[in-house]
Amino acid sequence: MLPKGMATFLPEAAIHKRHIEETVLSVFLSWGYQEVIPPIFEYLDVIALGMGEELLEKGYKFVDRGNGRLMLLRPDITPQIARMAAMLMADVPKPLRLCYRANVFRHEEEHAGRARELFQIGGELIGLEGPEADAEVVAIAVESLRSIGLTDFKIALGQVEFFRGLMNGIGLIPDLQKQVHGAVVRKDRSKLIQVLKQGNVPENKVRQITAILSLFGQEEVIEKAWSLTTFPACRSALIRLREVSRILVSAGWKEHLLIDLAEIRGFDYYTGIIFEVFAKDLGVPLGRGGRYDSLIGKFGSPCPSTGFALDVEQLQWAWQKTAGAVPDIAVDVLVLETQRDMIRLFKLAGKIREKGCRVIQHLEKMDVKEALARAKPAGIKKLLVLLNGEKGLLIDCRTGKEQSGKIPVLLSKLKKSLSPLET
Repeated sequence: MLPKGMATFLPEAAIHKRHIEETVLSVFLSWGYQEVIPPIFEYLDVIALGMGEELLEKGYKFVDRGNGRLMLLRPDITPQIARMAAMLMADVPKPLRLCYRANVFRHEEEHAGRARELFQIGGELIGLEGPEADAEVVAIAVESLRSIGLTDFKIALGQVEFFRGLMNGIGLIPDLQKQVHGAVVRKDRSKLIQVLKQGNVPENKVRQITAILSLFGQEEVIEKAWSLTTFPACRSALIRLREVSRILVSAGWKEHLLIDLAEIRGFDYYTGIIFEVFAKDLGVPLGRGGRYDSLIGKFGSPCPSTGFALDVEQLQWAWQKTAGAVPDIAVDVLVLETQRDMIRLFKLAGKIREKGCRVIQHLEKMDVKEALARAKPAGIKKLLVLLNGEKGLLIDCRTGKEQSGKIPVLLSKLKKSLSPLET
């Protein structure tokens, strides 16, 4: 019995997962990103510099037997990338474009029904602070989803600096800001009004703050937010959001974009544009990301950064619901040596693999009828039977059609009838 929330992938699911990871990773590589592989655990006192209290609380901790220091099983990848950029790549010219695929581990209560092991694929753009950098990571998210065949998805763009500017401009004390933030995150209008009235916030400012919950939709939301307040920080945040949106719309991705200024998750972590990715009929985000200019400075010199991560299992669910192109996982050839000459069997099977085919060597003693009976339900395409001398028999397991002849001739026919190995 496995611990709750841990993942197991059987053969078909495993190849689907790998297909999605390889496809999305190829998008990052096509944009000039370079893959990095962070360690699965780190010293707690080092990596904690870049993690909030909630992540640290959910992290699995243990003691290093060698030196007694506390270790942390990674609950997030981005702080690791930040540490690598600040400590190991400080002298590498910026910007850095880094990507990864890795699993993270977070403790969740058993009754919560959430995964404790999450598989992520994502990227970080480090060293650029302009709106074009924000637009780049959103564009990669769009292309990643489209690359695996998803078309019915939305990316909700937000801007945490608008909310921060509004709270500071109105003059809410930190404790009240925290309560307001919680109500807005839950989209709970009643709770929000209650919190503001208990904080003795004037009625006109209550209306101004509660209006945030309605700032959701298309580009006109930015203009609506502009008319809501004249605070310089809010206006600056909206100018940034408008420019990012303009770049993405001009690039042809308008159909996938939404504006949501009530989306302020990660308020203490993000420092600008944020976004979440949603697919139709899927109740949880496929991924999220945004700008986090304050993170890398916690490990060294400050450096502007933005990035995102996609949840591979959620991608897999969305992909399967849209009947995505299923990678061919069927074995191409089952090779049977009727004379039990294992050296001959291994050599010929190896030659077929060199042609780019998937091959199973039949190591058990079995006649042709028994081998064919096993091959059909397993989805194996061809059965190659090695007979005496140079003779052989090639059988199509789906149609039953047989071809006899010399082994070199049959191998040539195999090459023509089977497509190259798909990975």
